Amino acid sequence: MIKLFGEEIKPGMKFFKDLPVSDAKGNSTVLPYYVISGEKDGPVLCVTSGVHGTEYPGVAANLKLYQDIDPKDLAGTVIGCTMCNYEAFAHKTSFVNPLDKKNLNDVFPGNPDGSITEVIATVLLHQLVSCADYHIDMHSGDSIEYLHPYVFYHRNSDRRTEIDEKAHAMARAYALDYIAVTESDGPGASDIGNFYASVSELGIPCIQPEIGGIGLVDEKTRSLHYQGVRNVLDLLGMLRSDAVTTNSGQVELDSFYRLRSGCNGVYNRFVDPGDRFVKGQKLANITDYHGVKELEAFYAEADGVVLWTMAGLATRKNDTLLALGVINGRS
Repeated sequence: MIKLFGEEIKPGMKFFKDLPVSDAKGNSTVLPYYVISGEKDGPVLCVTSGVHGTEYPGVAANLKLYQDIDPKDLAGTVIGCTMCNYEAFAHKTSFVNPLDKKNLNDVFPGNPDGSITEVIATVLLHQLVSCADYHIDMHSGDSIEYLHPYVFYHRNSDRRTEIDEKAHAMARAYALDYIAVTESDGPGASDIGNFYASVSELGIPCIQPEIGGIGLVDEKTRSLHYQGVRNVLDLLGMLRSDAVTTNSGQVELDSFYRLRSGCNGVYNRFVDPGDRFVKGQKLANITDYHGVKELEAFYAEADGVVLWTMAGLATRKNDTLLALGVINGRS
């Protein structure tokens, strides 16, 4: 039996509540969280979404999961938060919480004495996910992000391979085309401050699937997230399904990197999400605002695939423009 936010969770319980959260400056918000406690014993899976407010497919899938799962069919417990960044969702704000202008996925593990976004991160990590045995943090491209479906997992810095192996199995079960792995240090260092990486550092197997983008939600993107979670529930023996999906063409990426702008200007991309490229291929450039003078050009560092690109034309210095997976000749 687990205890969540001071409440003992008993077999058969199912409820949805708003948890008040505030900081020392008087900013306040809520975390809409839910519990589905199965009538049979089993592990605890935490499912979160809405870390970024306009990443809609994961939010829609998470709401449907709560509606669809019956405690009598479930072994174990599913807990979740549908809108981790509630203010950003409610105000249709991309990337940041409008209350303090901070990106929730940059501030984990949080700070209980910090600003509202840092407090939210602390509550999510240390009071919600810490109750779980496994975690899925559903993401999409934000309002100006256009992507091809892929999934992250994170190698924990304690080198606990059993945690990594479980996260890898969850990533495979989500059945997306590409799997990327990150680390806290070394050549794979990436995503420090992200939710899924911080959860992995707690010793909890976690994945961050990315599906959809540019502020859209449709049946295809919602269903991919929804089915991915159902696949993981089946993998964990929590909720059996006759409709588990697989992906025989899944590719494990050798590494993952991002390209950022070094100046202001007009962003022109010559590739789309899902496109394969070769080392040295010109992927994008930035021109002046007249579209005449090339200010910066971007070339592939290795053979790979475009996972994500900024969808807009205007760019500012330090904007992330492209996220790329390295394949090194493997199909």
